[in-house]
Amino acid sequence: MAVNNAVQEEINDLIRKLRRVSTIAKQESQQAFKDAAPVLVSAIRGRAPESDVPHSRYNGGRLVATYYPGNLRRAFRTLVFRRSAAVFVGPKLDKAGSGGDFKGNRTDGYYAHWVEFGAPAAGLPPRPFVKPAADAAGPLVLRLATEFLKRKIEAL
Repeated sequence: MAVNNAVQEEINDLIRKLRRVSTIAKQESQQAFKDAAPVLVSAIRGRAPESDVPHSRYNGGRLVATYYPGNLRRAFRTLVFRRSAAVFVGPKLDKAGSGGDFKGNRTDGYYAHWVEFGAPAAGLPPRPFVKPAADAAGPLVLRLATEFLKRKIEAL
């Protein structure tokens, strides 16, 4: 009976070590992609269309928000979510209810999909900028992330 408990304890110890390695691998791969993502963010921001005049959003006939030129461009950034090991690049949405003036550091890119894919009901034609930027910068971002991971593994 003592041998079985010792073997079981050894198996449990190995499982704990494997889980720890898995957690570290997720963290390191996430960090590598976070380090490489600014290249893609820069490419998207460089292609994002910018209006010459502020635009307003209404709800029920009442002015809710004003979006100043460059809002969409400034809204794109690297996004990391607690429940995912993945790293995303996309428009940051305003958490404070999407109201008020969006200029300076305050951004809300909730309408990015309408610009990218168009809104036929509103008469907005598609103006793709994310896909062309991802096509252009994507291979470089993957190479950078791979190089960052390779360096980390070699340092261990």
